[in-house]
Amino acid sequence: MSNSNFDISIVITAHREGIILHKTVLSILESAKQLEDHNKTYEIILSLDNPDEATKNYVKRWSKDKRFVITEGSFGNPADNRNSAIKKAQGKYVAILDGDDLISENWLITALKTLLAQKSKPTIVRPEVHLQFGYEEHNCTAWIMRNSSSKDVDAIQMSYWNLWTNCLFTTKDILVNNPYRKPVDGFGFEDYLFCTETIAKGIQNIIAPGTVLFYRKRSFSVSTLHANTILDYSDLFDIEYIKNIKIPVTSSATPSFQQKAKHNFKRLYRFTFDTAKKIEPINKVMSPVARDIIYKNKLQKIPNWLVEKWKNINKIENQLWPTKGQIAKLEFHPLSLNPYENSFGIIYHELCKQISGNKIDYLFLAPAMSGRGGTEKLITNYIKALKKAHPKWNIAILSTQPYNDLTIDYFKQLDVDMLDFGSLTRGIGNYEKNIIWSRLLIQSKVKRLHIVNDNYWYHWIANHQQLLIKNNYKINISLFMREFTHEKGRIQSFADPDLMEIWPTVNKVFTDNQRVITDALKNNSFDENKIIVHYQPEESTETTEPKLIDNKKPIRVLWASRIAFQKRPDLLKEIVAKLDDNFVVDAYGIIEKKQFSESYFNDSKINYKGGFNGIRSINTKNYDLYLYTSQTDGVANILMEVSAAGLPIISSDAGGISEFVKDKKTGLLVDIEDIDGYVTALNDLKNNPAEAQKLAQESQKLLNTQHSWEKFIESVKKDIR
Repeated sequence: MSNSNFDISIVITAHREGIILHKTVLSILESAKQLEDHNKTYEIILSLDNPDEATKNYVKRWSKDKRFVITEGSFGNPADNRNSAIKKAQGKYVAILDGDDLISENWLITALKTLLAQKSKPTIVRPEVHLQFGYEEHNCTAWIMRNSSSKDVDAIQMSYWNLWTNCLFTTKDILVNNPYRKPVDGFGFEDYLFCTETIAKGIQNIIAPGTVLFYRKRSFSVSTLHANTILDYSDLFDIEYIKNIKIPVTSSATPSFQQKAKHNFKRLYRFTFDTAKKIEPINKVMSPVARDIIYKNKLQKIPNWLVEKWKNINKIENQLWPTKGQIAKLEFHPLSLNPYENSFGIIYHELCKQISGNKIDYLFLAPAMSGRGGTEKLITNYIKALKKAHPKWNIAILSTQPYNDLTIDYFKQLDVDMLDFGSLTRGIGNYEKNIIWSRLLIQSKVKRLHIVNDNYWYHWIANHQQLLIKNNYKINISLFMREFTHEKGRIQSFADPDLMEIWPTVNKVFTDNQRVITDALKNNSFDENKIIVHYQPEESTETTEPKLIDNKKPIRVLWASRIAFQKRPDLLKEIVAKLDDNFVVDAYGIIEKKQFSESYFNDSKINYKGGFNGIRSINTKNYDLYLYTSQTDGVANILMEVSAAGLPIISSDAGGISEFVKDKKTGLLVDIEDIDGYVTALNDLKNNPAEAQKLAQESQKLLNTQHSWEKFIESVKKDIR
C-alpha cells in the first residue's frame, strides 16, 4: 500500500488548453466542495506536458494555492504525463481528468463512495454519462456507459468498442501497477489500451450513478489526432483466448435479419450523426410542432438527473444548457442504444476461429477471386514454394471479397488458413473494416504481408505507413500488367498511383515478367533493385510431345480463356470471319455475363464449348493450334499449360507475353489489333507443319528452364524471409 498524505489526488493533464483549462479547474473545485463536506482531503495536480505559453501563464494563478501542485515535463504524450503525475500523487485514491473536460459537481464524492462499496475488489470507477460538446459541434452526443461484465463478454465487445472514456477514479496502487502504455510508432488510444489491459487482469469497471463527464471535442483533440493510429497488442484479444469464447445466441430474430442489423447498425448511426451536423439550416426552419415531438421523444431517452446536471454545469460552461433545441438535436452513442452491442466483435471472434494456432507468419491480402483465375494460381504457387522454403510458417489468405465454393475448393488442398474477411464484413463500411482488420493484424503478430491487386490494402497501408515502417513490417507486392480499359490510350495500373503512394513501406515487388518493371519505371523513380521477376512455375510435371500437323485435314484451332473484354473475344470473331473452311475454331471459357450474353458467338462460325477448368480439362489432342487474343497480360498461366500440352501458340503481343512466346522462336506474335496478321500466322503454321512443331518444342524447352519449380522455389527462398 502506498503512503498517503491525502485521501484523493485529482490529476488534470494539460498541454495547450490555454484559458480553457480554467473551466476544467472550476468544475473540479465545485466537485471538491462535496469532498470537503465529507471531511475528505485532496490535492489537485496540474501536470503540464510541453505546455504553450497561454497554458503556462494560466496555471500561474494557482501557484500559491496550497491545494494545487503544478508540474511540468516534456513527455510528448498523455500516457507518460499521467504516469508521472500518478507517481507524484500523495493520495490513496486518484482521479484522472483531461484539461479541457468538465465533471458534474457530484463526481468525486460519488466515485469515492462507489469505490468504497466494492471493498477489497479491484475496481475502477467511471462516470455514468459521457456528454460530448464543442464550439464547432451543432449538437451534443450522449453516451450512457455500463458496468463491466464477465471477461468473455467484455473481450468480444471491446475488440471493436472502447467501453469507457479517459475519466476515472481508482486507487493509486491500481494505477501504479497498471501504467498507461506510451503510444509510439503509429500506435495510439492509450486510454482504450488501459481499459483492455485492466479488464484482462480482472479489474472491474463500475459506474458512479448520476455522474457526468462533459467531454469537449476540439479540432486537435486526441480522438482527431488518432485518426490513423491503431491499438497495440492486448492480452484481452489473444487469438487463442478469443476463439474459445462461447457466444450464446440471445436474439429471437432470424439469422438473415440479425446479419443485416449487424452490418447496418454502426453505419446507420454514423450516417444520421454526420447528417445531423450538415442540416443545421433545416433545424432552424423546422416547425415548432415537429421540433417539440422530437424533443419529447429524446427527453424520454435520458434520465431526469442528466437534465439537472446539464443545467448545473451552465454556471461554469455557458454553452451547455439543455434547451429544447439541444435536446431535440441530441445524438446518442451506439452503446447508449445497445450497451452490449457486439456484432463487430463477433466478426473478430469468427476470424480468430479461422486461424490455426495463435499467430500468422505470412499473410496474403487478396482481392475478389473466382476460383479459376490467375490470382488464385499465383497465390497457390507462392504458398507451395513457401511451404518448401519455410515449412514451419503458418500461412494464411485473407480476401476483401467473399470466397465462393470454387475458391474454397481450389485452396483446400494447400492446408492454409482461409480468413473469410469478405463474407464476415460484407455490408459494413471501411471505417469498421479497418478496426477489425487492424485488431487481427496486431493480435496475429504477422509481420509479413503480401498484397495481390486490391485497392483496399493499398489505401490502408498508405494511411499507416509510420506504424508499418517503424515496426519492421515486410510488405511484399505482386504487381501485374496494366489493367484493361476501354479508353484508347489510357494507362491504368497498380504501379501508379497505388504502389507509388506506399513505396516507403515496400519490402519487395514481385512480377511475373520484366515488362511490368519496364512500364513501372517509365513514370516512377522506383528503386529497381526492389522489383524482382519471379517467373511463375508450370504445375504439370509431364509434357505432351508436339505433333506434326496434318494439313490435309481441317486445322482445328483452340481458343480458351475467360470470355471478357480483356481477352478480346471480339477479335476472335473477326479473325474467324476471315478464315477459310480449312479451319475449325472452338472456344472455351466462362462468359462474363455483365459483359457478354450467352448467345455472343451465335452469329459466328465459332463453336462455343462452354466453360473449362484448366487446359487439362480439354482434350488438347483434338487440336492443332492455340490462339490467344488478350489485350493486356503478363506471362499468362494458360500459355504455359498450352505449351505443356504440346500445342503451337499464336498470340497477341501484349504485356509480358513476349517473354514466353518469343516471336518465331517459341511461337508467333501478332500486334493486338492486326486481324490480318492473325490470319496470316494461322495459315503460315498450317502450311509449315514442321515449323509449327519446332516452335512447340522450343516452347517446352523454355517452359522447363525458365518456369521450373526448382528455380521458383529457389527464388522464393532467397527473396522471402
